[in-house]
Amino acid sequence: MADVDEKTVVYGRPRLLTHDEIIEAALELGLEGLTMKQLAMHLNVGTATLYQYWDGRKELMQAAAVHALSDLALPKDSGQHWSNYAYEFTLCIQNYLASSPSLLITNHVREYGFEVQFKLAEQFLSAMDRRGFDPKEGMQLFNMVGSVAFAGAVEIIRHNEFEAESASEVAQRQFSRLDKNAYPLFSQAIEGLTTLPEERIQNLLRAAFKTIARERGEPEEAILTPS
Repeated sequence: MADVDEKTVVYGRPRLLTHDEIIEAALELGLEGLTMKQLAMHLNVGTATLYQYWDGRKELMQAAAVHALSDLALPKDSGQHWSNYAYEFTLCIQNYLASSPSLLITNHVREYGFEVQFKLAEQFLSAMDRRGFDPKEGMQLFNMVGSVAFAGAVEIIRHNEFEAESASEVAQRQFSRLDKNAYPLFSQAIEGLTTLPEERIQNLLRAAFKTIARERGEPEEAILTPS
């Protein structure tokens, strides 16, 4: 009889799993590039067992991405100004993405479908509706904060790569080796190149929110003021 690799053999009845157990295992391993074979090995079942629960990898990935939203602490609607809610919403998405860099390079629609965005958008639009934004206006704002959240996550990841020295210290040291006369304007503004991600994002959103406030006939002074 030919030798058999015992690691590939599953004896007895197939292990009983729940959909949530499979999803949580997938999230634990990380969704990017995850194969059904890898997931099956992690769960100590045969690959065929997974297909008893899901029609294929794509369906599982979409369900896992939606399930992951339960771990995303979206802002509580406490009646704060719309700009504060939108800013808090941006930070939630930004920090979630920064903690999972692989999500930044994943084709979300292809891998996970649109349902994740549907759920996020519905909560955001509901909050904006209570503040006088119609759905289309709210969606424009949702798209804005989503794009800024992605940019902010990239900035945070880049900023965190500096360990022994800060980004500002590295930039200043490298600039000190150059002829300042070749950079007469930049030398007056170099500090702005390495401002903290949080400051950049807040300044960007404040400018955009003030434009929206003017269009709505609202006082700009109310934008991003402490609740």
